Amino acid sequence: MQSTNLTLACPESRTIPYRWATPGQHAQAVLWVAEQLHDHFPTLPVAAFAQAFHAFEPDLWEDGNGLWLDYADLVRLTQRVARSPLVPDLAPPIYCADAYYLADVLDYYHRAATDLLAELKDGAQIPNRRLVSLIERLAIGNSVVERVLRETKSKAVAHDALEVEPPSQL
Repeated sequence: MQSTNLTLACPESRTIPYRWATPGQHAQAVLWVAEQLHDHFPTLPVAAFAQAFHAFEPDLWEDGNGLWLDYADLVRLTQRVARSPLVPDLAPPIYCADAYYLADVLDYYHRAATDLLAELKDGAQIPNRRLVSLIERLAIGNSVVERVLRETKSKAVAHDALEVEPPSQL
């Protein structure tokens, strides 16, 4: 998947709201999505991409070269496909910088706790400087963690509300 915003690269492009797109345009967009995400979900059939696409209902972008989705919508669709029960064995989904940062922080805490546990088992005196340092770092909190939890919770609440409502009919 390319990390550039395709709409900025093509100023003559126009957006087509999902509900105004023709079945042929939907099919072309589904094929584009399947091509973009093939490396992430190599065993997933096009029909599964189509099911996720139509459940998500993204706007399409068009110019003289074809149809595509906005990068942000493609990422959201990727996450939706990754959560789908249709994909039991999948390549790791695309993670944002915050996810990488949080994984790195958790890995650091795991390594520090493992080292401290070994020292404590060897009879190290408490309070150990490293133990106090770890506890202080944990007690301070983390602004990225707080922001991700806050945004995830608000999006989950909004997503749950959308899932409960029946889809609108044209």
